[in-house]
Amino acid sequence: MRLFRALHARALARHTSKEALAVELSEGEAFGILARTGLALLRGLCWKLFLRRSHGALYVGRGVRMTSPGRIVAGRNVKIEEGVELQGLARRGIVLGDGVTLGRLCAIRPSSYYGVDLGEGLCIGAGSAIGAGSWIGASGFVEIGRDVLLGPQVVIIPENHVFEDTSRTIKEQGVQRAGVTIEDDCWIGTRATILSGVRIGRGSIVAAGAVVRHDVPPGAIVGGVPARVLRMRTESARRSA
Repeated sequence: MRLFRALHARALARHTSKEALAVELSEGEAFGILARTGLALLRGLCWKLFLRRSHGALYVGRGVRMTSPGRIVAGRNVKIEEGVELQGLARRGIVLGDGVTLGRLCAIRPSSYYGVDLGEGLCIGAGSAIGAGSWIGASGFVEIGRDVLLGPQVVIIPENHVFEDTSRTIKEQGVQRAGVTIEDDCWIGTRATILSGVRIGRGSIVAAGAVVRHDVPPGAIVGGVPARVLRMRTESARRSA
């Protein structure tokens, strides 16, 4: 095994719970991966100077935008990929647990750019991954548990516009913020939308393109517009549903 392939295999062995993976890479491909990773680590070292807290290695891709970084906490081995917009301006800040990944071009926006209507913020548990192009408008508090997978372009909207008074514009009536909770070990499919006030139970799966308006019981598989329970994953979950 040549130099860069050997270094790549060693890095994989350090950062996964598995033994070194036999990946079919050329020497040039291994070098490219190591170079990109090294540059991301250097950017992370610079950003760590501005974060509220950072407990270990931080990897930051090109074109990442972080505002109010003094309200952001990052755990170990957090990866923020290219073009991510991460806004820390929120009452409860942004907390990214160990091993969290924010996919390319995703956006986390608790508040307006101008400091008006301060949002609540976001907490993501260890090992969770936010898919590329996803949008989390954390104006109401969003809590995402451990080992949660969000596919590409998932949308989480933790507030609703008030509209009952027809004598005023909807814009004038403000919003209600009920937040969103996604418990541990959930999988949210591509382009799913999670609306305000929803709690998604542990071990649940939300199908691609679903619009979730109501709570999802633990261990359920839901899909459709609006989402409904299609089946339960386990017999114990079926009995408790």
